[in-house]
Amino acid sequence: MNSIKKQTIKAFSWDFFGRLFSQSSTFIVSIFLARLLNPEDFGLIAMAMAFIHIGGVFIDIGFSAALIQNKENSDLTYNTVFIFNIVAGMCLTCIVYLASDYIGAFYDDEQVALLVKWLSLFFIFNSFNRVQNAILTRELNFKALTIRMFIASSLGGALGVIAAYNTYGVFSLVIQILTTAVLSTILLWSISKWKPKLQFSYHELKKLFGFSVFAFLERVMNNVFLRLDVLLLAKIFNPVAVGFYTRASTLQVQATKYSSSSIIRVLFPVLSKYQDQPTEFRRIYLKMFEIISFLSFGLTGLLFILGSDIIISLFGEKWSPSIPIFQILILASATIPLNSLMWNAVMSQGKSKENFYLGLLKKIISLIPFLIAIKYNILYFTIAWVSAKYIATSLNMLLVYKISEVSIKFQILSLIKTSTPLVIGIVLFYFADLQNIGTRIASAIIFCVLYIVFAAILKNQGFMYIQNTIKEMRNSFNKSASIE
Repeated sequence: MNSIKKQTIKAFSWDFFGRLFSQSSTFIVSIFLARLLNPEDFGLIAMAMAFIHIGGVFIDIGFSAALIQNKENSDLTYNTVFIFNIVAGMCLTCIVYLASDYIGAFYDDEQVALLVKWLSLFFIFNSFNRVQNAILTRELNFKALTIRMFIASSLGGALGVIAAYNTYGVFSLVIQILTTAVLSTILLWSISKWKPKLQFSYHELKKLFGFSVFAFLERVMNNVFLRLDVLLLAKIFNPVAVGFYTRASTLQVQATKYSSSSIIRVLFPVLSKYQDQPTEFRRIYLKMFEIISFLSFGLTGLLFILGSDIIISLFGEKWSPSIPIFQILILASATIPLNSLMWNAVMSQGKSKENFYLGLLKKIISLIPFLIAIKYNILYFTIAWVSAKYIATSLNMLLVYKISEVSIKFQILSLIKTSTPLVIGIVLFYFADLQNIGTRIASAIIFCVLYIVFAAILKNQGFMYIQNTIKEMRNSFNKSASIE
C-alpha cells in the first residue's frame, strides 16, 4: 500500500468518524433547541445567517482553495493570505454591521437587524483560522481538524441549550454560533504547527489569484444561491413557514453529511496530487463515484420512508408541517455528494474558470423554482428545487467528461443501478400510505435488504468495494486476535 493511499485511508477514517461524533453532538443539540424554541426563532436565525454565509466567502476570495490546490507554497504565501484574511474579516464585520438595518428593512423585521449586528462578529472570528485549516487539509491531517470541530461544536451547542433553557429565545442560537466559531479558532491555533508572521507580498497574492478568482466567483454564486431559498422565501412567506422549511432543510443537510461527505472532504487534496496522472485520476474518480452513489441513494430511500417518524419523535408534533418538505428535499441528498465529488474533480485539475461558467448556467436554472413559489406554495417550490439539483448533476457529469474524459456512460449506468431500487421503493411506499410506525420501520428494513440484493445482483462496484473493505477489516482483526 503506497503512502498516498495510506494517508487517504487514515484521513478518511478520522474525518468520517470525527464527523459522525461531531454531527451526532450537533444533532442532539438541535433536538433540544427544537423542543425549547419556536419555529419562528429558527426562521429568524435562518434569515439573518443567509447574509452571514454569503459574506463569509469574501474573507479569502478563494485563496484557501488555491493554497490546497497549489503544488508548492512558501511561508511568505501563507503569511500573505493570513494577513489578507484578517483585514477582509474586519472589513466585512463593519460593512455587515452598518448594513444590518437595511437587511432588517428588507425583511420588514427589526429583530433580524439586531441578530445580524451580533452575528457580524462571525467574520472576524472565522478569518483567523482559514490558513491553518487549509494547511491541515493539504497535509490530510484530518485528525486535528476533527478533534477541534468536535470539541468546539459540542461546547458551543451546550451553551446554546443552556441559553434556550433560560429563555434567551432566538439569541440562544446566536450564542451557539459565535461560541462555536471562537472555540474552533482557538483550538485550531493550539494544534497547528504553523504560526503567522508579519509578512505580506502582492506578488504572492497575484500568483494565487489566477486560480482563486474563479474559485471565489463560483463560491459567491454557490453561497448566494444556496441561501437564496431562505432569502426569497422569507419575502414570499412568513418566518414560521421559513422555520418549517429550514428545519426540514437542516435535517436533510445533516443526513447528507452522514453519508459520504468525508470522502468528498478528503478527495480534493488527493485528486490534486494526481492532476498530472490522468489514468490514475480517472480510476480514483470512478471508484468514488460508485461508492458515493451507492451510499447516497440507499440512505435517501431509508430517510424518505422514516421521515415522518424522525421529525415527530425528535422535534415534537409542532414540527409536523416540516414532514412533506423534508421528504421532498431528501430526494436531493443523493445528488449533493455526487455534485461535490464532480466539483472537486474539476477544481483539482485547476479548471476553476470552466467550473465558474458552468455554475452560471446552473444558477439561472435554479431561479425557476422561485417563480413557482410566487404563484404556488412552498411544496411546489421544493419539488422544483430538487428537480434543479438533478439537472445540475447532469451538467456536472458533462464537464467532468470534457476536462478529464471520464466516461459519461459509466456515470449514467452507475446512477441507474442505484436510483432504480430507490424509485421503486418510494413509489410503493407512497401508494401503500402506511399509517403505523411499525409498518414503516418494516418497510425501511425491506427496502434496505432489497437495495443490497439489487446491488449484489448487478455487481455494483460501490457495494463490492464496501463489502471487500469489511472483509479486509475482519481478516485483519482475526489475525491480530490470533497473534495475541
